[in-house]
Amino acid sequence: MSFEALSAVGACVQIVKTLYEYHAVHSRNKALLDILEGFSQNLEISLERLQAREEILGLGKNDALESIERDFTAAKSWLITNDKRLRSIWTALQASDKLADLDARLTKAFASKMAVAIFSALQDTRAGVVKLQTTLEGLPTNLETVCRTSTKEAIHEAITELKKEAYEAVGGSERGPRRGFKNGEAEKIISALVDQLAAQERIKEEEEELASPVDGPPPVQPARSTSVPPVPYGPTASSSSTSRRVSSYAPSVATTAADDPFAPATSRASSLFSRRRSTTTLATSVAHSDGETLAPPSMSADDASMRTSKNKAKSKKDRLPPGAIVFHPRDPFTDTELVDPVLANDGLIHDRWSLVAGTGTHKNLRDPGEPLVIVGDVVQLREALFKSFPERRAEWQERRQAYRRDTLDLYESSNYAQLPDLVDRLSHVLLFEPTSVSLRVRRGLCFYRLRLLDKALEDLDVAVDLSRRGVDGERDVHEPDVDALRARALVLEEMHDNTAALRDVDLVLASTPHDVLALSLRASLHGVSGDAKAAQADLAATNAAVRNGKAYRSRLGDADCDLEYLARGWAYCHVGDFSSAFADFGFSAGLKDPPEPYTLACRALAKIKDEETSGSLSSETLSTCLAELDDAIDLLRKVGIKEDKLDECFGRRTSGAPVLRLGEDGLPVSAYPLLFLRASARTAQGDLGLALHDFETAFRLRGGGVRDVATVRAALAELRAACGDLDGAQRDFDRALAVCEPGQRFAIVQARDELSA
Repeated sequence: MSFEALSAVGACVQIVKTLYEYHAVHSRNKALLDILEGFSQNLEISLERLQAREEILGLGKNDALESIERDFTAAKSWLITNDKRLRSIWTALQASDKLADLDARLTKAFASKMAVAIFSALQDTRAGVVKLQTTLEGLPTNLETVCRTSTKEAIHEAITELKKEAYEAVGGSERGPRRGFKNGEAEKIISALVDQLAAQERIKEEEEELASPVDGPPPVQPARSTSVPPVPYGPTASSSSTSRRVSSYAPSVATTAADDPFAPATSRASSLFSRRRSTTTLATSVAHSDGETLAPPSMSADDASMRTSKNKAKSKKDRLPPGAIVFHPRDPFTDTELVDPVLANDGLIHDRWSLVAGTGTHKNLRDPGEPLVIVGDVVQLREALFKSFPERRAEWQERRQAYRRDTLDLYESSNYAQLPDLVDRLSHVLLFEPTSVSLRVRRGLCFYRLRLLDKALEDLDVAVDLSRRGVDGERDVHEPDVDALRARALVLEEMHDNTAALRDVDLVLASTPHDVLALSLRASLHGVSGDAKAAQADLAATNAAVRNGKAYRSRLGDADCDLEYLARGWAYCHVGDFSSAFADFGFSAGLKDPPEPYTLACRALAKIKDEETSGSLSSETLSTCLAELDDAIDLLRKVGIKEDKLDECFGRRTSGAPVLRLGEDGLPVSAYPLLFLRASARTAQGDLGLALHDFETAFRLRGGGVRDVATVRAALAELRAACGDLDGAQRDFDRALAVCEPGQRFAIVQARDELSA
């Protein structure tokens, strides 16, 4: 296997050198030549490291080495495929970016996988008792499990060899110059591995100290109750005194030079170089999986009690080094048996359902100042549990299915106040169903309703990408999912990315020409660009589709059909038909019980604009609609959480879902569109000072991903001018001109000129 890896890296070296020679003759672009030179050096360093370890790495099967060979083979194929582009089609900047990205990914992957390959080879050839369990795309993840059956000497030998290998990679010796991988990737990765191994060596020594010999016969293996099944991954008890190697190694005192990047941190008690010499010998006690020690027959009860207390007194948190992972057969919070084990960011393995039920109550045991969040499933442990306890597999499946079913039921019936909890539940389901397109779309729409638009777009981008993949994960095999596209178009239109929104809308209408949401969005986009005729045609198409019963119905159900009429209401606003807009907003509000605050606010403003355009705006209508706008905004205050209450309430959900925070004036980010609507209503009322305050607050709350709109900026400029802020008005007019559509420019310039006059 080492020969194949060497061949793959060597092929990449030759291709990159050829590219360097070509560009040195033809382009002489310094930035591109520097990247090619650095890329070539990194490849040569990789080749040297493989050659230095060729003998030991070639002794047996090595998954990490196979992964290295696949990486460089794929890189070689990419370089060959894109050779023409790299030489003549791509610009020097494009070629530099792509080569720099390939260099960074190959370098980082090689450094981490090489460390894993060396560690695996050392364990296979020297210790002979450790089976490395690792994810090939990163560092070993459960070193406590890996090192449990090893000896202290074998762990220390692995540390020594890894440090030697790392020094050779970056300079040739402990005192050599630090050259080699960019940003010290080899140093960082192998140093982290050395730190964790040193901590495991210390733990191994403590276990041997607790099992120090006493006079008397050898220990007796305790009989396990037949009613209690064996605990997977529990410490294995020795049945004879010869089953463990005698520890005769005493670590020497190493130099304390500050320039040793691979020495364990001196501030930590687990430092390999700061503890006393080991004097442990053959173990004479048997360890249970819960950490208690069974005394041999000759040990007094007092001695046994004292040793048990000492062992229990060692807090799990005190012995937990940074980055380590701790496993116990029961959940650390509820003490229930593990059914669906997950790793959390506190380094402990929990039962998923304990964390789901305990959101906001369980604290991070490692860092109480940080929220407790699930990192991912522990698949190997789960499968081992199912082998030992087959009945848990059925319980595992049933609980997941029930939680998913209850979450979808809540989605169908939820109101605005339940959206944060719904996002949390969907996030939990996505942790064990990460490739579900429908769940991504649903969570994206929940984020949209909460106006967390960046997160909504992130979910919907992933949903579109997943829908195009094949069974084996290959990209761009299928047409994108219609529901994901139409939802993404809705979010993009709200963020005023009109070009991208129109592209998605056209893709939807190409396959489902009677989609009311897509037609309404396109009508709005035509209205913004000034093409009123095209907007009216799309609105007429929506009416025909509804009358003829041909309107597209989402495969996700009717829970989001209120958004179709909300979008059509806004399309009517863009063409000046506020009466039809008021009717559609009212119909949309009636589809939710209770109605959503934003829909109520849209209906209230449409009523004001309808009477205002007809010249019959009454003070009664104005006061009633303003009261509805105030009530809608007040509803939002009850959903978010104040900054000073975050720690007391949730902080961040265990699913990783965000919390809706209250910001400016005690309002969440979802209030910004309602503030724009109320500002317009207050302008109609003549209360210009409060209208200006609403405008400014809305701009502060609005997310950074939302683009400026020319009509809103122009309205703010006119409002500033009416309040006497002429300089501010001039700035806002300039901003409006910078983002306006071609059809809007004349009106904005005319308004600015009138202000100047």
